Amino acid sequence: MLISTTDDSVQGPQWMECPQIETDLPTLAFFYPLNELIIAERRDDLHDLIGLSGVGYTVFNNKGQKVFLAVLEKQYKKFDIKIFNHYGNEVVHVRRPFHFCTKKVLVCAPPGNLVGSIKEIRTRWKTYVVKNRLEKDVLKIVPAGVFNYMYNIQLMYGGTVVGVIRKHCDVATLLDMKHFAISFPIELDVRDKAVLLGACFTIGFQY
Repeated sequence: MLISTTDDSVQGPQWMECPQIETDLPTLAFFYPLNELIIAERRDDLHDLIGLSGVGYTVFNNKGQKVFLAVLEKQYKKFDIKIFNHYGNEVVHVRRPFHFCTKKVLVCAPPGNLVGSIKEIRTRWKTYVVKNRLEKDVLKIVPAGVFNYMYNIQLMYGGTVVGVIRKHCDVATLLDMKHFAISFPIELDVRDKAVLLGACFTIGFQY
């Protein structure tokens, strides 16, 4: 059911149009042309229209267009994040399901279809491993420095940096919001992009 449109006559940030592509993963179609996402702790009118309670987030692309809405529900170290498109459909579900298993976060897209996970590993500094739906290690996320809030996204082997998670982004600064952002290769598998979005939320909670 269509809840929102991308009508340019409406003031404020507009919605990104859904790419018109043939894909076996229609719920992840928005991810195909993207190489950066900005997450702002900001409720949108659509949060209330859909009936979403909890901490509200709006996810933007690097053009300042709205891509997704998200809602966080948290209880101690257990949390659920539901991510919706502007049609009101839940497209990604990020969750840390157990109090006693705080090192692993599961990502489903759509809900019920596991596409990967993020696991914190024990090192001197907080480091995360991104696994795909087959439980294969595909990327790692490591601090870029001790005192600045930035994480490098690296290939699992070789250390090549392919993206970053960071606290600052020009677009979100212009929108005057608290925010964090993630970049990744545009050609990355859309399922892995969804997992990285979950990683951005997971790491961003700590700051």
